[in-house]
Amino acid sequence: MSWYAVPFKRSSAHIFLGLFCSSLLSFGVVQNAHAQDANAEYATLEGAGYQGVFDVRSIEREPDPETMVPVDERQFPDFAPKGMIVGNFIVLPRLTTSSTYNDNIFASSDTNNNDEVSDVYATLAPAITIETIKNRHPFGLTASAEVIRYLEETDEDRENFLVSAGGFFEAKHDLILPYSVTYERSHQGRADNISRVFTENPLEIREFEAEGGVSYKPNRLGLKLLGRYIDKEYEDGVSLRDPTFRVVRSDSNFDTLEGEIEVTYDFHANHSAFIRGTLGRTEFDSSIFDDNTQTSTGIFRDSDNARVLAGIVTNYKGILFSDIGVGYSSVDYDSDQISDVGNLAIDATLDWNVTRLTTLGLNLGRSIVQDNEIRQGIVQTQGTVSIDHELKRNLLLSGYITYLNRDFDEISREDDLYRAGLGVVYKPSPYFNISGEIVHANQDSSSEANSFDQNLFIVRLTGQY
Repeated sequence: MSWYAVPFKRSSAHIFLGLFCSSLLSFGVVQNAHAQDANAEYATLEGAGYQGVFDVRSIEREPDPETMVPVDERQFPDFAPKGMIVGNFIVLPRLTTSSTYNDNIFASSDTNNNDEVSDVYATLAPAITIETIKNRHPFGLTASAEVIRYLEETDEDRENFLVSAGGFFEAKHDLILPYSVTYERSHQGRADNISRVFTENPLEIREFEAEGGVSYKPNRLGLKLLGRYIDKEYEDGVSLRDPTFRVVRSDSNFDTLEGEIEVTYDFHANHSAFIRGTLGRTEFDSSIFDDNTQTSTGIFRDSDNARVLAGIVTNYKGILFSDIGVGYSSVDYDSDQISDVGNLAIDATLDWNVTRLTTLGLNLGRSIVQDNEIRQGIVQTQGTVSIDHELKRNLLLSGYITYLNRDFDEISREDDLYRAGLGVVYKPSPYFNISGEIVHANQDSSSEANSFDQNLFIVRLTGQY
């Protein structure tokens, strides 16, 4: 070894050590800056998902966090609403205007001289959401309204609104007390009129729902107990074709009180199994009104209701999301003149990110529907297949196909409803977006007068902050 070799190595070591310390110091400064930026962004809605420190390895090894949810749920910072910070709350206002062409506004059949009526209507829909920020006891409130005005069929004009509030109290880190309250005023859709006795004006529906309970999850095993109260009221009217003919829907006014218990078990990270049972009691304010005789029948649809579901909830690497429950539901009527109904119950949702830009969705449901317009219980089965594609981060394409079957107990009637839609959403900025949608619906019923075709063309403009 020559005389100058040792000093040369010591100088290299000193240089390397100096560079290493400088890198650590620089990384600490950058890390603090990113942490401060993350805290600042967390005050806005989209910032809630950006709390981590940037890691250069994520460029090649990890997908963007935004792409690990279904396409229609993604919130990119450049196009998400910013919100206004007011104290400990974030306020998110929104205003949507739309124009719709409907070629069959009464969803009427072309038989029995029921001429299809088309019209154009405009909708103005303001909404506001208020949520707490970084609160141990989170709370949120949403209020929305809808003003609909028709160009020619002005009797179809209506106003709807909804107010909903909820959250939970955290008694302990593993014990929370969830609650929610909702009040809604809406109108029965013409296509949702099962009896097909059309009223002169859309009938108003008022619904109040309150829910509260306790959720305890000390480890992998969780337990939830909920109580729920529902009060629903319908407006009466007169026939569209004969104003002297009464159409009574207030015989559908009911109160439901039910309790629910759910047990869950996390058998793996982001994978859990559950079993859920619901017992309830439904009581109607009045007996069934017979439209044909224009008199009350004296028959009440009061019933005891039960439903049991067992299934799994999974999230596989941000690629596959599922919430699948299968079980049994039943309705036991007090009156001997109405047959009890029991059938298979299904409640399933599946979303699959086929690629980072495309999500396939599947929704299945099977339940027992009660309606005073039809004395017997109705077993309703519904399935929807959907696709959402992110052409660009601010340009989304969507499509869906829905099939719905109503099987009427003890009568020969059966309805098959098919609905398909295509849509596009363009978000040029976080403050507004433009969307369009085409919808086709076809109902094929064993009762020919209940069959119809309907097409809708919709254009929307939404402003938000």
